This record gives sequence, C-alpha cells and structure tokens, in this order.
Amino acid sequence: MLSCRFHFPPFCINSCGEKVPSLQVGCGQQVWSSTDSLIKPHKFCRSSKNKSGNVFKAMPGTAAHHESDTRGMKIYLVSDVHTDHVENLEWIRNLSPTEYKQHTLILAGDVSDNLETFEITMKLLKEKFNNVFFVPGNHDLWCRREEDDVSDSLSKLEKLIETCRSIGVLTNPSNINGVWIVPILSWYHESFDREKDIDGYNIPSVQKACKDFSACKWPSPLDTSNDSIARHIDGLNDATLNTLPDLQHADCQVITFSHFLPRFELCPEKRMLLYPKLPKMIGSDWLEARVRRFHGERGSDTACHLFGHTHFAWDSTLEGIRYIQAPLAYPKERARMQNGAQKELPICIYDSDRGGLLQDPFPSRWSEYYRRNKREPDNQKLAPWVEHHYHHQKHHQIHVDI
Repeated sequence: MLSCRFHFPPFCINSCGEKVPSLQVGCGQQVWSSTDSLIKPHKFCRSSKNKSGNVFKAMPGTAAHHESDTRGMKIYLVSDVHTDHVENLEWIRNLSPTEYKQHTLILAGDVSDNLETFEITMKLLKEKFNNVFFVPGNHDLWCRREEDDVSDSLSKLEKLIETCRSIGVLTNPSNINGVWIVPILSWYHESFDREKDIDGYNIPSVQKACKDFSACKWPSPLDTSNDSIARHIDGLNDATLNTLPDLQHADCQVITFSHFLPRFELCPEKRMLLYPKLPKMIGSDWLEARVRRFHGERGSDTACHLFGHTHFAWDSTLEGIRYIQAPLAYPKERARMQNGAQKELPICIYDSDRGGLLQDPFPSRWSEYYRRNKREPDNQKLAPWVEHHYHHQKHHQIHVDI
C-alpha cells in the first residue's frame, strides 16, 4: 500500500513550470480547564497584555489552574505524534525532562488509536511539560480494538476526555498567564472542498482510500455520506466556547487550535497530491467560523490558529490569521524530511521573554512555496511526481493514512 500524499521530489514546480528547490524542513490569573526551534533565533511579535485586571471565574464543574510566575513562559506546538509507531513513542520519551518543565505544550491531535498507548503518551508529556493541551484527531477516534471497550467514536471521544482529565491534560479553553489557549473540536466534510477536481485518472473515492470510513463508528443518525458528523462534532463545542468572554475584543493573546484544517488553502493544490481527493477529508467550514469568532473577520497582528492532520509543516497568514502546523508524522516521512525538520520539534510559537508570538515564519516547505507562487486550482496539469505515479504505478493500491 502507498501512503499517498508525501512522496515528493526535492523540488517544487512554480507557476511557470520551473523547478524551485524545496526546503528540507518542511491575560489572566485563572484557567478554565475541562523546542525552542534549533534554527536561527526568531523575531517575536509583541502581544498585548491584559490591562483590565479581570479575573475570569472557572466554569462550573471544572478546576481552576493557577499560574503565578509569568517570566520565561513558552508555548510549544506539535501534532500527529502517532505513538502507535515505536519510534515516535521513543521520540516522546527522549524529550528533555527539564527543558520544558515550566512551559506549555499544545498537541493538535492524532496521538494513538489505542487507549493504553494514548494514556502512556499523555502521561509522558505531562511529566515533561507544566501544561499540556490536547484536541483529538481522527486516529484517536478509531474503534478497531476490542480492549478499548467503546461502542462508537463518540464513546471513544468521551473516554479520551476522561483520560486527559485524570492525567491533568487540558481539553477546555484556559488562560495561562494572560494567554488564552482555546481547543476546538472538529471533523471534516467533503463539501469543504470547493476546488476543481482532477479529471481523467482512476482516482478512488475517499470512502475507499481512507481508513476512517471503516475504523470510525458513528451512531445513527450520523452518516459519513453527508456533513452530519462535522456538524455534530462542531456542536460539541457549544457548552464551553459559547460561555467564554468576548476574546475577539480582549486585550490579550488568543491562540486557537484544532486537529483539522479551517481553510482549504492550508493544503497543496490537488495537482500536487498523489491522492488528489485529499482535500475532501481534511477540513470544516464550521471550524473556520469558530476560528473567526475568536480572531475576527479581519484577524489581527496576533491572531493565531494551530492545526494538524495533513502532516505538511505549514506557516502562513490568510485574512489576518496566522495558521501553523508542526507535525511529527510517521517515521518514514521524517526520514524523507517530508513533515519538516524533526530536530526542531516541538516548535516554540510563543515566548513571553521575547515579546510574545513567533513573528518570523519557521521553514515549511509548502507554505514557503505558496509565498512564492499563486495558487492555481483550475490548473489540471499534474505535478511530475503525481503524473509519474498515475502513469507508471497503476497497480498500486492507494491508501490515505492521516
């Protein structure tokens, strides 16, 4: 089987058909609870401090988490750690036991489809970081192991949240030293994809190519053939997100995060993908609406949303919001430098001692490409590596494993 979206040569093709060398890397005192990069030092964008002095009360039924020392606070990001792979779990174990001890980690989904492995991973991370935030990905909701004892993916979601709560991992919006960190639950729907499909090739449907359709189990009336799952999962945010203060106009840094993509522009064009139908299983329009609720229709200099899922390192600003992905991904992808630079993970996205939010983009192969080249969704000419695949590897079974 072929993991179909990552096999790219060490160059990109720009809009003129030229080869472009690719990068080798791909306000408050209470909480509502439910690596420094190894490249050259970054500039940071100064975020606003909380001038109001307001103390937000903890939500009923949730624990208030207090932070007293605001000096040297850093927030790190990683996604798609997939610790079902031994090498990835070892990567977690090998993270410094002291370097991150006073800092915060945002983990943007896809830890493990096995509950025991999930718990082991989260306990390891909680030992290494002061705070760990998590939102589940699609792999986390797979129901293919009898030992997990779950009836469906919604029951699996409840078990994941309960496991996080027992360990001290945060899954609800929280205010850490004046920085609001807001997890957003989401799921994808096919209608999210509004760009022209690639014609003339035998490209299997998402139902045949994506394991989610067999590994996830959804109770009636939720149905994979429409947007009901994405709509339902989005609705699960209401209990926490709708009771938050007006963060869009708050004088503080707000960081939202999800597993799935809020915008299709955060994925390469179809002609660049070995599985051109990938955009049909990556994002949600309801998610983008949630993100805009917190950051505004025009965004701001400090608006930031973090995500995962596609295993493409990414850092770009669209309509005033900074979108960042920093995936660990699978061992074979790191070996080919397809996810970004492994040694730079987790990346530091916020440092209070250096003004706040990371300003300079960290090297990300595809977002760097789109900073140089205009997106051409109507262009049906396949990238050379995609064309080679469909012309010379017709007998390979396409399997999308993200």
